[in-house]
Amino acid sequence: MKQIQEDKIISEFLKSLGPWREFIVIGGGFALFIYKLYLADPKLENPPVGTRDIDSLIPRKVPEISKKNIAKYLNEAGFTHLFKDIDIPATESFVKEIDGVEVEIEFLTDSATRGDKNKNVMIAGIVAQPLSYLTLSLETTIEFRTYLGETGKVVSPSAWIFHKGLTFTRRKSSSKMFKDLYGIWYVATQLGDFSEQALIEFTFLSQQHPKWLQTFQKQVSNWMSKASPSDWSKLEAQDPSGKLKKIGFQRSLKISLLS
Repeated sequence: MKQIQEDKIISEFLKSLGPWREFIVIGGGFALFIYKLYLADPKLENPPVGTRDIDSLIPRKVPEISKKNIAKYLNEAGFTHLFKDIDIPATESFVKEIDGVEVEIEFLTDSATRGDKNKNVMIAGIVAQPLSYLTLSLETTIEFRTYLGETGKVVSPSAWIFHKGLTFTRRKSSSKMFKDLYGIWYVATQLGDFSEQALIEFTFLSQQHPKWLQTFQKQVSNWMSKASPSDWSKLEAQDPSGKLKKIGFQRSLKISLLS
């Protein structure tokens, strides 16, 4: 996707949320586009790999700031509401073609609750899927403005790296696991000064969450030590620029995240 297309997608999504955008934090693969487009040096090359899904993080409790809930705003903006399973409440998504690209919105929330940790929850008219370790991503955010003038919030790069390192082993799809590992490498190494600042903040976050850090380091180290030549080839293939190589991946992560 070209940068102007990405800007249109992000801008239209934020506009579609109406006043609820104040409580939505963009995570997942689209966070990488936001870092590259609005927060890092725009002259840097090697844009991130494209994605059609916008993971939208929302706290479990939000105030009622509008008589129209989030689902109503999205429906009025032309998004189609889809159910993805038969859970109660069912997992759902919202789909719309924006600038020639079919974009899918899913909502996620934290699983920091005593009961029903893995049960979908209704929040402001939408169904959010609970996800482990998401609290940090909801609390550690950066505000940004699109070129079209829409404002939003994105997961901080340090929290993004932390969350992916904690959860990539739980991916049901191996292709998504490789995308997560690619994303860790991309955010940590490919955004110049922005990446350097993210690693400084990662150190600070890891000091606040030492047990999480142990899990993070163990999982990433275990994967690197056990990965087959085929696994490394699949990981390298995630980066169309060809900059991601096994030796560089190992070196950069050991120095910056696993030491």
